[in-house]
Amino acid sequence: MQRFLLGIDRFSGWSGKAVAWLILASTILISYDVVMRYLSKPICEKGAALLALCEPLRTIWFTYYYAYDMTYYLYAIFFMLGGAYALSRGQHLRGDVFYRLWPVRVQAGVDLVLFLFAFFPGILALVSVGAQWAEASWEIKERSFTTAAAPPIYPLKAIIPIAGVLMAIQGTAETIRAARALQTGVWPARLSDVEETETVLAHQEEL
Repeated sequence: MQRFLLGIDRFSGWSGKAVAWLILASTILISYDVVMRYLSKPICEKGAALLALCEPLRTIWFTYYYAYDMTYYLYAIFFMLGGAYALSRGQHLRGDVFYRLWPVRVQAGVDLVLFLFAFFPGILALVSVGAQWAEASWEIKERSFTTAAAPPIYPLKAIIPIAGVLMAIQGTAETIRAARALQTGVWPARLSDVEETETVLAHQEEL
C-alpha cells in the first residue's frame, strides 16, 4: 500500500514539476515584453528620428497584442495543474495553529471527514461541470475578449476537468493516508522536497 501511495505522490510530483516550467516561460515572455515596450517608446513616438523602425520593431514584438492574455493563460494553467502537486506535499493551507497541536488520530479523523464530504463532492462537481464548460467552449470555438487580440480560450477551459482529475487521484492517496493514520495513530510517509520556512520552523519547535 505504501508503494501505491508514493507512486501517486510521484505522479503528482511529475505533473507539478512539469507545469512549473511555465513560470520560467512566463518570466521570459513578460521580461521580453517589458524590454520591447521600453525600446519602442523612443522609436515609435510621433516625430521620432527612428520612426521608420517602428513597424519592423513591432513585427518582432510578438507579445505586443498578447501580453495580458499570455500572462493569465500561463498562470491559470500553472495554478490549476499545480494543485495536485501541492496536495501531495501537504502544502495546501490549513489552520496549522490548531491542527498541528492535535493528536494524529484527531488530525486523521478531521481530514477523512473533510475529504469524503467536502473535497470529493467539490472535485466531482469541478470535473463534471468543467467538462461541460470545456465541451461548450470547444463547440463554439470560444475566444477571450479581454483584449483586441481575442485569443482562443477553449484550450484553457479544457484544463479545468484535467486539473480536477489530477486532484482526485492525489485526493484518493490522501484519503487512504488519513484512514491508515486513524487506524494506526501514525501518518504514512509521503514524498517531500521543498518546504516553506514557516513549516520548517514549526517542525523545529516540535523537536
